[in-house]
Parts: sequence; C-alpha cells; structure tokens
Amino acid sequence: MSRRRRGLQHMISIRDNLLYECHSENLTWESYMKDCEKALNTSDLHSDEWSSDDEELAKEERDKKIRSKRLASTNSIIKVYDKKWRSSRVCKVVKLIN
Repeated sequence: MSRRRRGLQHMISIRDNLLYECHSENLTWESYMKDCEKALNTSDLHSDEWSSDDEELAKEERDKKIRSKRLASTNSIIKVYDKKWRSSRVCKVVKLIN
C-alpha cells in the first residue's frame, strides 16, 4: 500500500485539482485528509489483485505491446480487478494514484 500512499502524497504536494474537486464543503481539509488516509489503509476498498511469474503470458503482453515498461524485462504478471461498486470519480483517482 505504500505505492498508494506515495501517490496520495504526490497529489497533495502538487495540489492536484482532483483532490479539491472531491473535497466536500462540509468537511474540513484535515478531516478530508484523515478520511483519505483511512481509505488507503482499508483493504476492502482496494481492488483485488494477484501476481505470478508466467513466461507465456508475459510474452503475449509483449507481443500485443500492452506490457508495462517497468515489467518489460521480467516475466512477472500483475492483474488488478476493479470493484463493481466504484464510481467513475473513484476510478479516476485510483488510476492517478497508481
């Protein structure tokens, strides 16, 4: 979860507009940030994911040119499954953080 925490810290440091757009007027900024931290630390809110080492799947991703640059030289496979209940706004925030 440290990747998500770093993502949130980055969004805060660059004053990302999305954070301000999602901030409810009836919450103080401090309460909002506490809620964001709580969400980061609540695993039920995060997508299910699995990873493995699979040479065949890695090759298939390379051939389709959908392989992440960070994983290009490895056979690591990481799959993330979205939660059905996520709003489009939450999906946008999570994509930015990741």
